[in-house]
Amino acid sequence: MSDHQSRSLTRRDALRGAAALCGLSLLSLGISEAQAAAPAQTGVTLLPDGRVQVTPSRVAALKKVGGVISLPPVKGIPAALRRTGRSTYVAVSLRCPHAGAMTTPQPTGFFCSAHGSRFNESGVVTQGPATSNLPKLPVTRSGSNIIVG
Repeated sequence: MSDHQSRSLTRRDALRGAAALCGLSLLSLGISEAQAAAPAQTGVTLLPDGRVQVTPSRVAALKKVGGVISLPPVKGIPAALRRTGRSTYVAVSLRCPHAGAMTTPQPTGFFCSAHGSRFNESGVVTQGPATSNLPKLPVTRSGSNIIVG
């Protein structure tokens, strides 16, 4: 046998190549991890300018005070919206200010599993190592909708 053996392309090799090409295509589109992971929610709309519109009456979790939902990225920022009162809401970035890890919405606030930081319902740090609050995002009303961003 020679050093230059010919080898035919197997179906498995072709499928692997096609899968790799698809993956690279998605990366080239600039789809962020958060956007790809964010499920579509009824009552939540990503606006063309990057802000997010929420219709609380159509989102079960926001029908009660204390309810919270994760939002699609707001102008590229992973975010959550929490109902804090009868008609008041707060939106915060889900990135922990300590080291940039993602926090998780909890019934009593937000938790960063990377280093154990905790934040209250409004994003105020209650346990370190984080020393600053979760950044707040602008929240405005537009009729029966909430606009975040």
